[in-house]
Amino acid sequence: MIGSARVTAFAWVLAAALAPLTGNAQVPPGPSEIAACLCLQQAVSTLSADMNAKKQAFDAVTYQLADLDAQLARNRSSMNVNNPDEVARYKALLERRDAAYRQSIGPVHDDADQATARYNARVNEYNAHCANQPFNSAMVQQVQVNLVCPPLQEVAPAVRR
Repeated sequence: MIGSARVTAFAWVLAAALAPLTGNAQVPPGPSEIAACLCLQQAVSTLSADMNAKKQAFDAVTYQLADLDAQLARNRSSMNVNNPDEVARYKALLERRDAAYRQSIGPVHDDADQATARYNARVNEYNAHCANQPFNSAMVQQVQVNLVCPPLQEVAPAVRR
């Protein structure tokens, strides 16, 4: 009798200890949630490629600007200000440098910043809704077969968790 009381008490203690663990267990996402996450993942990849291309364009303009600055510094130190041809070449180089500078602070810079912001927003959305989710790999494969994602501007509505 005392032995069965101990077993019963142990069972209650074990059940009480395990109850919080089973109450917090995550339910694996269903097909619609998996599809939304796969679409977010595609969007992140697409936006990453766009961001990298825009960053390369910005880096090219920045490199060109640095090169033109170096040329101006070299020419300035050896230029004969009394020679109209040298002054004209220097002014032409200065105009090219100014155009590159306007690009570096204008559309190329803005495009790179906007692409980075779009990428970061989508990564944050993916992390908030999809990261660390217990996806069933078989269900993911099934969803991928017929996956149709909305256009990038409207990618995957937020998954409710």
